Amino acid sequence: MNRILPFLLIAFLISCTNQQSEDNVTEPGQEETGVLSIEPNEPANPASEESFTANPDANTIKPGDKSSDQKEARDTETAYLFNKGTTAYSNEDFESGVGYFEQIVATHPDNRKAYYNLGLGYFNLNKFHNALVAFNKAIELLPNDSLSIQYRGRVYYMLEDFRKCLEDYNRVVELKPEDPIAYYNRGTAKGRLKDYLGAISDFDKAIELNPEYAEAYYNRGLANYFQGRLHEACYDWRKAHGLGHYEAEKALRSYCEGAQ
Repeated sequence: MNRILPFLLIAFLISCTNQQSEDNVTEPGQEETGVLSIEPNEPANPASEESFTANPDANTIKPGDKSSDQKEARDTETAYLFNKGTTAYSNEDFESGVGYFEQIVATHPDNRKAYYNLGLGYFNLNKFHNALVAFNKAIELLPNDSLSIQYRGRVYYMLEDFRKCLEDYNRVVELKPEDPIAYYNRGTAKGRLKDYLGAISDFDKAIELNPEYAEAYYNRGLANYFQGRLHEACYDWRKAHGLGHYEAEKALRSYCEGAQ
């Protein structure tokens, strides 16, 4: 039974692909369909800040309207920094991007999207404790921010604090009960906590919601294997392989030769 442990380490992972938030936080696939096998498929795209638009008259101070114009100038500067930060992230220059978002939160400590983007940048730099601080702040500003909660759970996952990870994924399932990624991610946390029956239940739900979910089939196969259900595990790995999951082919060769 120990032979499959290396697969477990790369399979019970977080899925953060194609997920969006309610306010223009998108992933490189996109929202409410699918964030982050052990590496998320793709990192989430930074949040956009469509509400910050440049005012062509921002530098024109009218009598009795200085404070208003100063606010417009600050908002214009924030929009500029958002654009620079998101562009840096799209070029995978996370160091520079983090710098831009740090400037935003320094002057706009209530800007939740900036904290989310800051956490995303730190995550991609493997600065998980810094990412945790940023996501905590985003969640403090909006307690039902499912994308920040999802990513905070992923931070806990990378820090191997699987119980806190599971708490966050439980919350995401409550907030997004029709999202297959939410169940998939919770299943990965349960798998790492050796709650294999609970993991199977979550992977079942993820597959019900998305029958083409290769990672869910693959991880359900792992959970079935650890429950001593080799036949079911091989079935799942064959399904995952048919859907293009590379690791499933390795599992099939190692554990399912001759299995019917």
